Amino acid sequence: MNDTSTSRNGGIFRGLLLWFFFALGLLTLIYPRFAGHSLFPVYEIEKLTSFRWFLIPFVYLYSYATRAWGALLFAFSLGGILVAFLPREKMKKYMSSGKITAYFLAAGLAPLLTVCSCAMIPIFGGLLISGVGLGPALTFLLMAPASNILALIFTAELISWKIMLVRLVFSFFGAMLIGKLVSMTSIGKKTEQEFAQIKPLQAENDRRVLTFWRKSEIGLKETGALASKVLLYLAAGVFIISFVEAYLPPTLVARYLTGVKGVLIGAIIGVPTYTPTLVEVFLIKAMLNMGMAPAAALAFLIGAPMASIPSMMAVSKVVGWKLVLMYASFAIVLAALAGLFYLEFIVIL
Repeated sequence: MNDTSTSRNGGIFRGLLLWFFFALGLLTLIYPRFAGHSLFPVYEIEKLTSFRWFLIPFVYLYSYATRAWGALLFAFSLGGILVAFLPREKMKKYMSSGKITAYFLAAGLAPLLTVCSCAMIPIFGGLLISGVGLGPALTFLLMAPASNILALIFTAELISWKIMLVRLVFSFFGAMLIGKLVSMTSIGKKTEQEFAQIKPLQAENDRRVLTFWRKSEIGLKETGALASKVLLYLAAGVFIISFVEAYLPPTLVARYLTGVKGVLIGAIIGVPTYTPTLVEVFLIKAMLNMGMAPAAALAFLIGAPMASIPSMMAVSKVVGWKLVLMYASFAIVLAALAGLFYLEFIVIL
């Protein structure tokens, strides 16, 4: 076997590996919807404080990994696929920050991905590298965890259809507005220019003649590049948040989460209180049972998925802290406005 054949076979194997990762990650997301349980064992924590304080972050990380590895595998491989297969010049043309239709497309497609905010990060990076404008990409990043289909269904079934509806409307238009506003700032424009100058692993004019397997091989490399950039900071964020979840008394939070003050606290408290997708619904259901006001619950359900500490730390490695703090501030304001709207208008219906 000559060197050319060996290289070609190696490229096919690496390409197959990308699609295997993608399929395995997708299977871990789909399987529980039909079987009612996870494809692989999940480590459940009954009480974090039952562990010694120095063990808490490691136990929490392990529990998070058993829950999220499939979603992250799917997200990183999808991010690599987007970079390798989406035509960069067309994405720049049709998905630029200046096209309003691009925002509606991003906000409309995002809910189909039932992944948490952290799993959205590699997809966000892949979109940017593929030539998607910062505004639509940011809309996608915020909308998917805030109002994906399953989160909306669970919100309606376990909490209230009114809260679900307001969550959907404010997340949909809020994500588009935040994406547009951030893209118009000097920081947003600078970030977009930086990504526009990035050269993917294969030049655009050569990509038309690439084989499927060569593109897949490039996608695997891009997957690894995204993972190496994000995973460490994601783990650091989850490490920090473990202490918050372990020692923040839920009864203390519930006591203050009523009225206008409760809405404002609800919008902010979601930042340190990170929860994987759907878990936030069950958490809020429990908090409502302890006296949390519905308006404050709504503020939490919008603010927490959009601006949690782990996701912000990881996104900062993609677009920088200044831009992260900007969109997170907008997200908190959006969450507070949604809660106040519910408090003033919906609660009387």
